[in-house]
Amino acid sequence: MTPLYQELHRWAGQPFIWGESDCMLCLADWVQRVKGVDPAAHIRGTYDSRGSCQRETGFYRNPIAAIERCLETIGGLPRAARAAKGDVAIVRILSPDNRVETCGALWLGNAWGCKGPMGVTTVHPRRADVLVDGYGDLAVWGVGYEE
Repeated sequence: MTPLYQELHRWAGQPFIWGESDCMLCLADWVQRVKGVDPAAHIRGTYDSRGSCQRETGFYRNPIAAIERCLETIGGLPRAARAAKGDVAIVRILSPDNRVETCGALWLGNAWGCKGPMGVTTVHPRRADVLVDGYGDLAVWGVGYEE
């Protein structure tokens, strides 16, 4: 099993806990595994609900800025014009209860891997919209993963 799928399985073995193992912090765990530094060390354990996540990180108001602030703590990651295996992104998906949700996602090569309150899911790229910033750039960051 590749490190990419090992990570996805690790996510599946953890409960979804705000501030510990939510969609944003699971992506940070992946970046730490690949890069050796934790871009979310400063926010781990500082929130414990959707509301306190918003207050501490601003993720629901501006998810791209929230991710960028975390990545800046490790010197940043390059934006990618298209996702390569192991890259991270912010996507909008339709949740099981038919609500549009914004979440952090990991590109697996043929689907997005997402950690949510209901567990880990894979989402076909046609069912996930990658966010775009005000400059027209995709909210995809190159992690530099190589199998």
